Amino acid sequence: MENSTRQSEGKVSIYKVVPSAITIIGMCFGLTSIRMSLEGFHELAASLILLAAVADGLDGLAARQLNAVSKFGAELDSLTDFLCFGVAPSILLYCMFTNELGSFGWGATLVFVAACCLRLARFNAFQQSIANPKDNDGQNVDACPNTDIPKTHFVGVPAPGGALLVLLPVFLVLSGLETVLISPYIVAAWLCLVGTLMISRLKTFSPKAIRIPRRSVAFTLLFTVVFAALLYSYTWQTFMIISLLYTCALLFSLVKVKAKII
Repeated sequence: MENSTRQSEGKVSIYKVVPSAITIIGMCFGLTSIRMSLEGFHELAASLILLAAVADGLDGLAARQLNAVSKFGAELDSLTDFLCFGVAPSILLYCMFTNELGSFGWGATLVFVAACCLRLARFNAFQQSIANPKDNDGQNVDACPNTDIPKTHFVGVPAPGGALLVLLPVFLVLSGLETVLISPYIVAAWLCLVGTLMISRLKTFSPKAIRIPRRSVAFTLLFTVVFAALLYSYTWQTFMIISLLYTCALLFSLVKVKAKII
């Protein structure tokens, strides 16, 4: 009787594994995107990064709905985010644009990847400081984002948002809108700028802030259908517009705080 009890305690429901399985699938998307970038299949590489973003949203949703939130899952998600939204986009941009700049282009790639790594490390430290407020190794909690900031905002651009921003030159090219403005030097500067915004303390938009009035639910669903149609018919143009709108939102936030991002 005691042995059967111990065995049942050692077993985990398959539903508890679902969120981590989705995270692993997202990791596969990100890693395959790197391979496609190196082999010259740039459109497919960009598509895989976007699929990784979908998986990133689904794993968190599944974890909450299935009551499967765990520290292991959080750490796995963070490592996957670094690969999919830090390494994969920067490699794609390097293969498409900045490789012409040699060491300077590779340096810009390293800046963005390092910024993404720092962003995720800061977020993890912040989460740990909330769970264990006394376990800070004597360090000031200010090393992490301010706990007074409402959850309806991110502190700095999140990793998926950074990938969406930094891929703007790719969206422009795939939309057939390549201009002289998309030069390797500008793309390198864009990598560094987005990386800086990721580790900044700028309050940025969070989807959690969206509240839909009950009377507007039907219109919201109708807009979802229109959005899906646009995404199917004009995929890269749609993502280009989303990236531009996000850029405008960040510019508004910068103006609001008078460009104070530290």
